This record gives sequence, structure tokens and C-alpha cells, in this order.
Amino acid sequence: MRVEIPSVSAKKNSVPLIRNWPITLFSVGIFPVLISLGFWQLERAEIKDDILVEIDTRLSSQPVTPDEDLDFKRFMPIGLTGKYMDEYYFLDNRTRNGRAGYEVLQVFTSDNKRWLVNRGWIPLAEDREIFPEITYPKEVIRIIGFLYPVNKINSGKRQEKKGGQRIQSLDSQFTKELDLYEDHWSVRLSSDSISVFLTEWNLISSSAERHRAYSMQWFAMAIVLVMLWMFTATNFARITRNIISKNN
Repeated sequence: MRVEIPSVSAKKNSVPLIRNWPITLFSVGIFPVLISLGFWQLERAEIKDDILVEIDTRLSSQPVTPDEDLDFKRFMPIGLTGKYMDEYYFLDNRTRNGRAGYEVLQVFTSDNKRWLVNRGWIPLAEDREIFPEITYPKEVIRIIGFLYPVNKINSGKRQEKKGGQRIQSLDSQFTKELDLYEDHWSVRLSSDSISVFLTEWNLISSSAERHRAYSMQWFAMAIVLVMLWMFTATNFARITRNIISKNN
């Protein structure tokens, strides 16, 4: 029985795959993180798709008249008949098409119940220290809008001036001071409602397409990481050349 002992030259020709273990360990640790972030962004995209379906379904339904038995939900269309009160506020740092301005919040009374109505956006005056002049119908009118939740995080920042009050956040602390029928909700006017300003409501912070784009970026980074690892921490190219040369 013959036992072939590898020659010294054969040992010299063998090439290990890994030639830089620190980079390899780093890549092994980072790769699953990048993949996880990619799938996380895909999950967020699916959530945003569900929210858009919810928005379309509710906003396309007929407005309801709120009562004590109604289960309030975000984006639920409602109709209110009543009058505006001489209580309005300027929600600061709101933009439309890159232009700074306010969203006008005003108390509306319907059946002796006070609601906070967001009438939409107006641009800043030339002098920021002067509030824009606000007009509104004095008679009884019917308005159409949808429910939108109030921010639960309190900012505590507001500035009072003659002719209005500037607030930085529409939060629960502010709405509780107004003695509203529902201080957890505001009513955003529909674009065709009476007394509305510019709407163009931003109902979600970011679109599903943006999250999918982010996911592709994370997956692309994972691919680049693998390629960098192969060329900087392995002898893959050398091994490949050796295999090709032997086959030739």
C-alpha cells in the first residue's frame, strides 16, 4: 500500500482563503445588521401602505355628525354645523412648497360643543412680529373635515400677541386649556369646505416608496461590503487565478 506524502512545493502552492481576520470579523458583524435594516425598511413600507389604504377608505366615506356614542378614529370625516368663535391661534413653522407660514387653528362651536378646527395654511406676513389678519364667517355655517390626533408630547412654547397666539406644537396640554369637547382631536378642514385656507395636508411623515428606496440602499451597502471583504481580506482573486491557470 502506497501513501503519497504531499510535496513541499504542493504546500507552498496552497493558498488560504482568509488573509485578514480583523476585517473578516468586522464584516461578519456588520453584514447581518445591514440586511436587517433593509428588511426593517421594507416592513415600514408595508405599514405605510396600510395607512394609505386606511386614509383612502375613511376619507372616501360620508361625513358623520359626532355624538357621544361615536368611536372616533383618525381620518374619520365629520360634519359640523355651528359658528366660529373669536379664538384663533397660529401653529408656527408650517411650510407649503418651501414657503414658511402658519396653520390657523380656530375654535368652532356646534351644539354647544367646542371643537378645534385647523383651517389650513397661510403665509407669514412681511414682519414676523405682526400676525396675519384672519377673517371668518360670523353666521352659522356647516364645515366638513376629518379627525386628526393631537400631539401627546407637550412643547410648552407659545407666544401671545394682540390678535392671536403663536404656538409651536398642537399638543394635549394646549388643547386641554381650551375646554374642548374632544381635546385629543382636531378637525382638519377638507379642501372644499367653507372658510378653508390652503390645505395640502401631509398625512404621513414619509411615503412607502421612500422606505423602499432606503431598503435598497441598505441591501446595496451589504453587497458592497461583501465585495470589499473579498478583495481586501481574502485571497479569492489569487485562488481564482490559480484555478483558471490549472484548467488551462
